[in-house]
Amino acid sequence: MRSPCSAKDHLLDLDGIEIAVRTWGPEDGIPVLALHGWLDNAASFERLAPLLDGCFVVAPDLVGHGRSDHRRHDSGYYLWEHAEDMLAVTDSLGLGQFHVLAHGMGSGIASLLAAMTSGIASMIFLDGMGAPFTVAEDDRVQHLARAYRLKRMVRRSQLQGFAEPDVSRFDSIDAALLQSRQRLDGELSEAAARLLGSRDLLQVGDGYCWRHDPRLALPEPMPLTEREACELLSEIRCPLYLMFGRQGAFNGSGFEQRKAALPGHAKVSWHPGGHHFHLEAPDRALVDQILRILARHEGGALQRLVNE
Repeated sequence: MRSPCSAKDHLLDLDGIEIAVRTWGPEDGIPVLALHGWLDNAASFERLAPLLDGCFVVAPDLVGHGRSDHRRHDSGYYLWEHAEDMLAVTDSLGLGQFHVLAHGMGSGIASLLAAMTSGIASMIFLDGMGAPFTVAEDDRVQHLARAYRLKRMVRRSQLQGFAEPDVSRFDSIDAALLQSRQRLDGELSEAAARLLGSRDLLQVGDGYCWRHDPRLALPEPMPLTEREACELLSEIRCPLYLMFGRQGAFNGSGFEQRKAALPGHAKVSWHPGGHHFHLEAPDRALVDQILRILARHEGGALQRLVNE
């Protein structure tokens, strides 16, 4: 394996919204759009992307996450809006055709992208199976009402994270990282949490606060229904590969609940680790499998690299 390539950071201005993008690899390499999960950021691929020899990995911070701008206060965060943002990113970078590597919630965004563009050469889901947050068909109106009541409540009460943005929340980085790990029930190691946190923490005076928009923790007023999420999965026409952590989010009934929605050409594999197995310790087997998939659906120089 070649020496891991270094990362580069970019800022893209898309209709007045600034999106932070981290890239790895040569710009003439195989284009891979890397989509992180909920409340994560581009650092989710900090350990995996440098190992993908011959690839140009593009990992944006989704709007509201990491170092990207937040949406206006009269807007929200919907998967289809993230999908539109990602199409704008690929258009801005001149990527007519690209592969998608999506983790967690990113796989929900990817399932929408598949319906919006024919420019996707292949998709790899990392411990993701489409839209993670859905609502029952008969609960949509009640869910909408609850979501708006909660939104008004947090604004009035100024709960943690919803006060003025320049007010520090944590006395130390360690205190912030502890909160982040507790959100994931300790599934994320301290080292992995530090990688994500370093891109999402802002120093304010003697303390720290999260950069991401606290509204991300609120439920979407109009999320996809489970039927819609399954329909989006079933309609994916490009090659689709799902890689799950054996101790991840789908090690129980989650996989079985959506298994029937997968298109017939989808291929499933299981890997050591939890929900962030790609960040914790991407092993040689995982890297080789991803490279083989990209080579199979791209050809050219990468195919020769894998053969060598």
